Amino acid sequence: MNETRKRYTIKDIAEQSGVSLSTVSLVLNDNPRISQTTRARVLKTIERLGYQPNRMARALAWRHTRTLAVLVPQLRHAFADVYFGEIVSGIYDRASRLGYKILLEVARNEFVDNKEYRQLYDQKFVDGILFIGANSRHRFVSELTDGTRPFLMVNNYSKEFDLNYVVSNYRYGAWQAAKHLVRLGHKRIGFIAGGLGEIQTSQDILEAFQEVIEDSGIGSDPSLIVDGWLTEEGGMKAAEELMRRSPDVTAIFSLNDKMALGAIKKLNELGLRVPQDVAVVGFDDIPQASFAIPGLTTVHQPLYEIGKLACERMVELIHGKVSRVQEVIPIYLTVRESCGARLKNAVAAPAV
Repeated sequence: MNETRKRYTIKDIAEQSGVSLSTVSLVLNDNPRISQTTRARVLKTIERLGYQPNRMARALAWRHTRTLAVLVPQLRHAFADVYFGEIVSGIYDRASRLGYKILLEVARNEFVDNKEYRQLYDQKFVDGILFIGANSRHRFVSELTDGTRPFLMVNNYSKEFDLNYVVSNYRYGAWQAAKHLVRLGHKRIGFIAGGLGEIQTSQDILEAFQEVIEDSGIGSDPSLIVDGWLTEEGGMKAAEELMRRSPDVTAIFSLNDKMALGAIKKLNELGLRVPQDVAVVGFDDIPQASFAIPGLTTVHQPLYEIGKLACERMVELIHGKVSRVQEVIPIYLTVRESCGARLKNAVAAPAV
């Protein structure tokens, strides 16, 4: 005989827990106002009865939808890109553990022009938006500075707008990489750029690089800065242009790993050995960096962990546990073969 299982409501939960309907709602929304004792009692009742709330009904009746939007710029295959993929994975995994769903969105022209970002909030599709890869062309973020709509920039920040962010210490990471090349004795160092004038963290890397060059007495040469458009193909073209402009370049610092890997490929095609003829250093430490030949020296960013932390901070913003998030994550240089440090050490080692 088939037995229909009773579908419990929050009224049942409230009655059997000895609390009000509003208290059950606050517990389900993870509101910090509820004591741990009351929360535990309500959750125990929910578990015992096997209560499963209707998410759409909750979204309409309550303030929180328990859904976060992850926004990326309009780029070719953005979600397949390893940089975005690592951060999104961190956000997704942490969101799942916190009981949140993820909605993926692209900041295409229609999304901005039709103010779809407002609709996500106002029609209660999401509780907050995390934006990865924001740049100066995304002027709409200026509407999200008052704190009424939870918004957070992931691994970038804005000097122009007072926004929440979680970001790596790009400036110090670049300082470490540039200082390393100078200590190895390089005096003609090319720089492969990308996103200058649009991405604040890209500007931070260049400024830190130039400070090290100037402080070391080498002197900054604008002709040794070439745009690689943040792609492997761009890195190849930039490396070729650098060597055409200045064949005496002995090292190249790339603003990201993809361009650095492209640069290594082009240098090999030009008959130049890495690192014996030209050293190469990247930025990000994507998984491919350690498998490159030679292994790529690069500034390590914990992209997955940044995604997890950004998600945690967003949930704290949503629930009013914090009112502002401006967090800077430490990063460090990972030395592999492409910079020539190990080669120099081997040469300098005393004979036994």
